[in-house]
Amino acid sequence: MRTKSILSGISAAFLFTLISSLSFCQKNYLPGYIIMLTGDTVKGTLDYRNWERNPRKIAFLASGSSETAEYSPATITGFGVLDEIYISAVIETEVSSDKTGDLTFDPTLNMVVDSGFLQVLVRGDKSLYLFRNKLGKEQFYIGQDSAMELLVYKKYLKSQNGQSSIVENKKYIGQLTLYLSDCQSISQKLQNTNYQQNSLEKLFLTYYDDKHSSPSFYKKPENLILAFGIKAGASYTKLTFHSANFIYLVEASYKPSYNFTCGVNMDVILTRNNRKWSICNELLFTHYGVEGEYTDYTNENKYTIYSSRLGYMYLKLNNLIRFKLPVGKVFLYANAGISNGFAFVERNEMTVTSKLYDQERVEQKKALDDTRKYEVGFLGGLGAGIGRFSFEARYEYATGMSPYNNLRSNVDRIYLFLGFRF
Repeated sequence: MRTKSILSGISAAFLFTLISSLSFCQKNYLPGYIIMLTGDTVKGTLDYRNWERNPRKIAFLASGSSETAEYSPATITGFGVLDEIYISAVIETEVSSDKTGDLTFDPTLNMVVDSGFLQVLVRGDKSLYLFRNKLGKEQFYIGQDSAMELLVYKKYLKSQNGQSSIVENKKYIGQLTLYLSDCQSISQKLQNTNYQQNSLEKLFLTYYDDKHSSPSFYKKPENLILAFGIKAGASYTKLTFHSANFIYLVEASYKPSYNFTCGVNMDVILTRNNRKWSICNELLFTHYGVEGEYTDYTNENKYTIYSSRLGYMYLKLNNLIRFKLPVGKVFLYANAGISNGFAFVERNEMTVTSKLYDQERVEQKKALDDTRKYEVGFLGGLGAGIGRFSFEARYEYATGMSPYNNLRSNVDRIYLFLGFRF
């Protein structure tokens, strides 16, 4: 437990320092442009953050200039970078939480006036825009650049017959019916349109298809990126027991086990926020073996020696959330998650040697009459990489093999991995 506390403290301190000192100073200038209030387009490079929430300001370096300037929705009419276009607007936004646990019985729209850069999803005779407000809530808008109309949607609770149920205000369906009224053929499609980006985009693309025309701009959806790799390294495993009854295990003082480990991984890289976040899935082989001894000593003529030998081979399915931070050509990362281990080889032996005066008896038996083959654990790690190669130090705290309520089998592991990404 002391090892767990020390490693957890080091990991938390390192991660805090890493994020606080580096995340705000990372720059990612890419070719882009801004549109001034006069209508003039200025080309240059823009600090692109692959924003999870719509930006409130941007940093822009005009071509031929040596100084970076910041722009807000009040100082420019919009900007573009990569395949993304944003326009400035003063808008109404509904700020009620849409999380199920936060829903109330109040159907009233909680509207506030805000300003920001709206992302253009579809632009043409009929346009669609996206704004993620300060709560991270997705809001969709229709109209032209000079007048934005919020598509209204709200979830709330309603009590009926003593039971609560979730009700949806789908005013946006009526708004879209009017907005797209010159195309009657999509009425059925509209009724099945959800208040989600992909569903609304499909509706607008259907509108343009039926009108035999094309939007002047369409933001193609970003696909998840899959990355595959292998890893190998060493593991340090420490097994400890905690109980008031199984003294022969608790006092056995098992020495750490040092072993080889290896695995394969598939990472799902999220495209927002400059691909800094990913979901890591691993299939890992790991194993350990320990031996311990406890002597129940009364005197030199009466004692019992318990010599136990425990060992397991596991296939582990690990699932982690990873945050990656580029620093020049190197990237640093931190990850945390859970492990699910399935033992396919077990060693569970004990030799009991009893001495009573001149009589000695040796008995071979199991160290534990019953064991658990499934092991769950909690993971945390820090690493660094360059190109396709990476190195990681990881800590795991797992439940071990004991199925008994009055016997805890704690397994502390430290891994050192070398990885290669294909």
